[in-house]
Amino acid sequence: MNAVVDFPALTSSHKYSQLRLDFDPALKTLFSWMAPRPRACFSQALVSEIGKSESLLELHQGWISHNGTPQKVEYMVFGSEIPGVFNLGGDLDLFIGAITRRDRASLSKYAHDCVENIFRRHTGFGAGIGTFSLVQGKALGGGFECALASDVIVAEKSATLGFPEMLFNLFPGMGALTFLARRMGLRQAEEIITSPQEPFSARTLHDMGAIDFVVDDGDGLDAIRDLVRDRQRRQGAYRAWRLAKQEYQPVRLDELKRVTDVWVDAAMRLEARDLRMMSRLVRAQDRLAKAALEAAELGDDEQIPLAAVVNG
Repeated sequence: MNAVVDFPALTSSHKYSQLRLDFDPALKTLFSWMAPRPRACFSQALVSEIGKSESLLELHQGWISHNGTPQKVEYMVFGSEIPGVFNLGGDLDLFIGAITRRDRASLSKYAHDCVENIFRRHTGFGAGIGTFSLVQGKALGGGFECALASDVIVAEKSATLGFPEMLFNLFPGMGALTFLARRMGLRQAEEIITSPQEPFSARTLHDMGAIDFVVDDGDGLDAIRDLVRDRQRRQGAYRAWRLAKQEYQPVRLDELKRVTDVWVDAAMRLEARDLRMMSRLVRAQDRLAKAALEAAELGDDEQIPLAAVVNG
């Protein structure tokens, strides 16, 4: 067995500013909660912290030190601490800056970092770890792609997911095509990717085969725990089934990176009007996050239409 090391956020929470990690020893489950500030998107800081924490998990084959005791992580859950928002997608401010400066290298590095994180999760960190995404609220663009990288997606009933990239003449290039097409076929994946105006409901995506489970609002975490307990009782079967699915439809890191290269080329060709729309979406991200926080404080679960925020 590899030497067990302290997993920084479990013993020193200040190590991460955009991410909170919790370990449940009874479930042998590590919960990774996104807490990005100031915007609920995949900022460079969040991407970096995810990469750092999950690289440690991969390096030590799933072993962590929890309260001074060696523990093997068997399952990992990815979710959000931001009320009403799973994640609003890529760092559009970074995109605009890199495109304006003609800085292809920075854009490419960001994209490659994102898909390396996604691939690491999809492959169970090289340690046979089962992965879950808990989608509560909005998952847009890269947020949707992040969820798709897990073995199992559980979404609460009011969750909405979609890809707004077509609004600024781009496409979601960090896993959307790879994972959606494997879940539901290329034709339906294309329908979702090219429908940017309003996100899809969790129920619609479940019926199309993109989401595994839809549960009532507020029941998502309990549903995940129940699924983990079920897998603990049948661990051998589920682990073998997971490996069989990966053999049937393998995802390769070089495929993900080649798609991001196509995405970077397309991004570098964006025109001024496209960047203006991207800027509007940055402001929309800010308003969505603010509105979600205000709604949570008031106990209002009503979803805010993306078009209303973009055009408001």
